[in-house]
Amino acid sequence: MLEARKDESVLDVACGPGHITEWLAEQTGGRVVGTDISKGMIEEASSLYPDIEFRQVAAEDLDYHDEFDIVFCNSALQWFADAGKAMRAMFEALKRPGRLGIACPATFEFAPWFGRMVLGALQHPELAEVFAHWKQPWFQLQDVDAYRALFEESGFETSYISLDHEIDDFTVDVAYGIWDTGAAQGFLCRDYYDAEVDDGYIDAFNGAVREEMEKDAKDGLVQVTFNRLYYVGVK
Repeated sequence: MLEARKDESVLDVACGPGHITEWLAEQTGGRVVGTDISKGMIEEASSLYPDIEFRQVAAEDLDYHDEFDIVFCNSALQWFADAGKAMRAMFEALKRPGRLGIACPATFEFAPWFGRMVLGALQHPELAEVFAHWKQPWFQLQDVDAYRALFEESGFETSYISLDHEIDDFTVDVAYGIWDTGAAQGFLCRDYYDAEVDDGYIDAFNGAVREEMEKDAKDGLVQVTFNRLYYVGVK
């Protein structure tokens, strides 16, 4: 959708371990930089892809000005502490004209199926008692118009926006892996509880979610649903 051309420069915001950054670098001969708030992610990315420039910095604290043809951000907007500030920093990082490409889980029920698995797990009273101290960590807006307003208030002209309800069939093992590396980081991170959370609770919660997945499976597969936003904006 961004139609990246050879020799264009790309900033990959919230790059994680750098796998997509490396793919982006293969698409263009221009400068490619990956940034992430996590020291561990940047260390892993730098180790895996030593020829690519990586930097530890939060999206809100980006300090680039008119330096990149493309800013790319995948599956991270929902984690930003200050989405408006992050979007303005991305806008500043772009040359004129430049393009922003974002894809992310979106809306208040961005992962309906995982939510249903969690509700099933919470039928265990001992889990529900601790979970009552959980605080929802994600940045979410209610609909596509609200997301459009966020981007346009940051200066972007909308080229493309859609909010898709995606359905994929996965084995329980694959679905649980998606849970473990994604939704579980919000539901089970100790930072999002106002009471003490021990390893026993986390293990029991994960086990209960896995049981719900297995009960939900038909012919070895489960249907995983996401509400995912796709956006292309122009500076």
